[in-house]
Amino acid sequence: MKQIKIDMLKKCTFLAFIIIAITIVISIIIKYNVEGEVITPYYIEKILIISRVNSQNNEDSENLWNISLAENNDIFISLKKDNNSTTDTIKNIKINNFKIISSPQIGKICVYRPTGDLSNLYEHSEQNYLDGSIIYTGARVDTLKTLEIGNEGGMIGFRISLEDIGKYISNNYEEEIVHDGSLLTKAGIPAENIKFSISFDLTINLNNDIGFQGTVNLKLPSGDIINEKEPYIELTDFSDVVFKRL
Repeated sequence: MKQIKIDMLKKCTFLAFIIIAITIVISIIIKYNVEGEVITPYYIEKILIISRVNSQNNEDSENLWNISLAENNDIFISLKKDNNSTTDTIKNIKINNFKIISSPQIGKICVYRPTGDLSNLYEHSEQNYLDGSIIYTGARVDTLKTLEIGNEGGMIGFRISLEDIGKYISNNYEEEIVHDGSLLTKAGIPAENIKFSISFDLTINLNNDIGFQGTVNLKLPSGDIINEKEPYIELTDFSDVVFKRL
């Protein structure tokens, strides 16, 4: 009888140990899914968003002014190396999986990669990357036009546009036309109608074949798009961006 009790005690102890071990593993997994990597070799230092209203004159033999309106948001992401945690360099940075979290009331959202020099980064941009990937390759220095980022940290960029938001048509010869956000007011387009939010995945792939992926959420446009020519915002708090090892 005594031996039976001892065997039963051993079984209960072993079962309790298994339950505790499983609980610890599950807790670690849940914690990782919520918090991600505590320290990553490269991290987002800041995101600069510059917003502006874009206008294009249309040929119109019947009206003096016929202007198509769009709203552009230029996104610049600075990535910095954690010198205390890595000596590895960047292989590439991938931006993809764009998702519209809240839609604007008007217009069509498009994503573009830079194709020109700093003075006119998106002059030749045509392909919409909303359902695709923009990949920056690690190089010696940043070059937005050729999609290259310094392999020890640097800056990447892309544009999120809201196109076809409306037209402004006028035949007032005495009217002064300023090609900025004031055209939205003239066209009867409230700023609330062009607000939207979007998310995308940012993947940092290193040359040691280890990668880290996090999801970034942005609210666009930045600032007072009606009264400011180029409102901008600089983001530095990324506590909501959870990077996980791939």
